[in-house]
Amino acid sequence: MKQKLATLCCLAALSSPFNTTLANTELPDLGDSASSYVSLQQEHALGRLWLRQLRSQTSTIELPLANQFLENLIFRLIPHSEVKLSDFEFVIIDRPELNAFAVPGGIIGINFGIMLYARDEDELSAVLAHELAHLSQRHFARQIENAEKQQPVAIAALLASILLIATNNADAGFAGLVTSQAASVQSQLAYSRDWEREADRIGMKALVGAGLDPNAMPSMFQAMLQANRFNKRPPEFLLTHPVTETRVADAAGRAENFPRKPRLVSFEFDILRNIAMMRYQLNAAEQAAYFNHQLTLEDKNSQRYAANQIALALIAAENNEAEKGLKILKDIAAPYSDHVAFITLKAELLSQQKLYAKAIGILDDGLIYQPQDFQLQSTKARILMAAQQFDLATQTLKSLSEQRPSNPQVWRKLAEAAGKADQILLSHRANGEYLFATGFQAKALRQMELALKLAKKHQDFQQEAAITRRVRIMANSPTSFGN
Repeated sequence: MKQKLATLCCLAALSSPFNTTLANTELPDLGDSASSYVSLQQEHALGRLWLRQLRSQTSTIELPLANQFLENLIFRLIPHSEVKLSDFEFVIIDRPELNAFAVPGGIIGINFGIMLYARDEDELSAVLAHELAHLSQRHFARQIENAEKQQPVAIAALLASILLIATNNADAGFAGLVTSQAASVQSQLAYSRDWEREADRIGMKALVGAGLDPNAMPSMFQAMLQANRFNKRPPEFLLTHPVTETRVADAAGRAENFPRKPRLVSFEFDILRNIAMMRYQLNAAEQAAYFNHQLTLEDKNSQRYAANQIALALIAAENNEAEKGLKILKDIAAPYSDHVAFITLKAELLSQQKLYAKAIGILDDGLIYQPQDFQLQSTKARILMAAQQFDLATQTLKSLSEQRPSNPQVWRKLAEAAGKADQILLSHRANGEYLFATGFQAKALRQMELALKLAKKHQDFQQEAAITRRVRIMANSPTSFGN
C-alpha cells in the first residue's frame, strides 16, 4: 500500500493540469478496478498529506477575498460536475505563473498569477472545471493501475521529479523527468493524454451546466498558448503539459454545440486581478501612477473605476497613509461602497488611525447580513488584536476555526490571540493545529502534549478527550509519501 501511495503522488501531478495531444480513444468505465488499488479514503489521506507538505515548502496566499472567491467559483461548478466528493480543500500558491492543479482527495489549487491570464470568471472556471473532472474520473487511481506495470525505479524517479516541480525547482524537476527512463515516462504521459481529453469533455459539461460560456474553455487554452509564445520561459505546467492548436480547436468544436453566454467579471475578480498586478507586475513606485491612469480610461460609475479606486486605497493602506486611503474610498459610489472588500478596507484604514470602535462598528454592521463572511470575521479579529481586545479576538477566531478547521492561518492567529488573552491551553492546541496543517508533525504533537497536560491539570475532561483524539490522529498520520 505504501508503494501505491507513493505512485499515486507522483502521477497525480503528471495528470494535472492540461496535458495535450488529443486522442480519439474513448476511455473505459472506471468500475471497481481502480478502487482495488487506491480507495477513496486513501486518496483523502494522501491529499491531506500532499497539502501539508506543500504548505511546508512554498508560500500560499492567505487573502480572505481570494479564498472565498475561489471557493465560490468551484462550488458553482460542483453540482454540474460528476465529482462525488463532499470534502474539498482549496489552496492558492503565491506564484506569478499560470497554473492550476487537482490532487486526489479533493485538493484543488491555483497559482495566484492565473489572475493575470484569465480575462473573466468563465475562463478561470473553465480551468477549474477541467480539474474537477480529473477528480471525478479518479484519474489518479487509474494512473496507479497503469503504473503497476512500470519499473519501480521509474516510479521513484517520477516521484522525485514531481516533488522538485511542486517546490518550484522546475528546472531540476523537469531535468529529472526527461532523464529518468524516457520510455517509461513517455508511456505515462501518452496514457494521460486520453484523460486530458476526457477532462476537457466533462469539464465542458460542468461549465455549461453552471450557466457559464462554453467558449471560455478554448479562449483560456488560447491564452495559455500566448503565454508560451511570448515568454522566454513557458509557464511551469507547460514544460510537461503543453497546450497545442489541436486542443484549442477541439475545445472550440465542442463549444459550438452550446449557445454562447455573456461572460462574468465580478467586482471581486477586478479587485483580485489588480492585486495580482500589484504583487507580480508593478513595483511600488509604478503602482499609484498605473491605477491613476486607469481611472482616466473608465467611466466614473463603472465597476472597473471602483476597482481601481480600491487598488489606490490599498496602496495607501500599505504606505500607512490612512487619511489618503479614506479620502479615496469616500469617492466610491454605490453599490461598490456596500461590498465586503470596501467595508474591510475602510475598517483597516480606520484601525490605522486607532479608531478601533468605529472600525469594529462598520464590520459588525456588515456581519448582520453576512454573519459567516470570512473576510469580515478575519478583519474584525485583526482589528480587535490591534485594539488589544484579546479576549474578543480569541472569541472571534475560535468561532472562525470551527467554520474553517483546515485553514492553518486561522489557527495561527488563534494561537497568538489566545496566548495574549492568557488562554494558554487553547493557545497550545491552536498552535498544534497550525503546525500540523503546515507539515511540522513533531512540533505539532509537542504543542498538543502541552495542551493535554494543562487539560489534565485543570481536570477539563472534555478538552482532555478532544485533544487525545486529535493527538491519535496526528501521530498516526503519514509524514512522507513513502510512509
